[in-house]
Amino acid sequence: MMHPDDWEPNLSGAVAKDLPQLLESWIGHDRPITILDLSGIPSVVMSRLIGGILNIIYEGLFWGRELPEGGRQRPQLVVMEEAHRYLGKDTESPAREMVQRIVKEGRKFGVGAMIVSQRPSEIDETILSQCGTFFSLRLSNGNDRAKVQAALPDNLSGVVDSLPVLRTGEAIIIGEAARLPIRCRVTLPREGERPESGDPLVAASWSKEPAKGDYIALVAAWRSQNSKLKYKIEEEK
Repeated sequence: MMHPDDWEPNLSGAVAKDLPQLLESWIGHDRPITILDLSGIPSVVMSRLIGGILNIIYEGLFWGRELPEGGRQRPQLVVMEEAHRYLGKDTESPAREMVQRIVKEGRKFGVGAMIVSQRPSEIDETILSQCGTFFSLRLSNGNDRAKVQAALPDNLSGVVDSLPVLRTGEAIIIGEAARLPIRCRVTLPREGERPESGDPLVAASWSKEPAKGDYIALVAAWRSQNSKLKYKIEEEK
């Protein structure tokens, strides 16, 4: 945020790169998906950073909507993971305000939103009410299940009773994408193509004899904000 590399003005106010290069790097390449990894960003600045990113994307696609690069010619779907961290009911949240604008106006200009959260009860009411389709995985908390139940017609509200007993990878699809609620199993990616999101093997790790740790590598990875750096250090040794 404070030193954005080539986008930071020099003493005379000139920049090496400007908004055209930034937008091209996010939405103008030949890949189907752009991933902005903000997992290590402190919660204190998360809301402002995400609000700024979404503002750049939305304003660019909105004002360029009649151009080949704009939202109407090249619609974009913004997927927001761990949304309860920055789309809650806080008194001031730039991210929440920007997402409210996207979910209320964005579909007309080619900007869609997908909200991903383990705690739908903590998501802002305005944002949640604008979601047309719900993919609900296992939910055991009563407040979270109530949010899903509110999206169902009265005669189908019993579907929510099955949410606490869904297996891993099972989901119930509700809303505009399905005429009736559908219970389905999500196909897992092949081995070697899955994200590193599995739980650690706690019992197996605790049963091993602890080895002498290399905390120089740990701190180097922390300071560089690169979890892979420790492996590079080991290879050099």
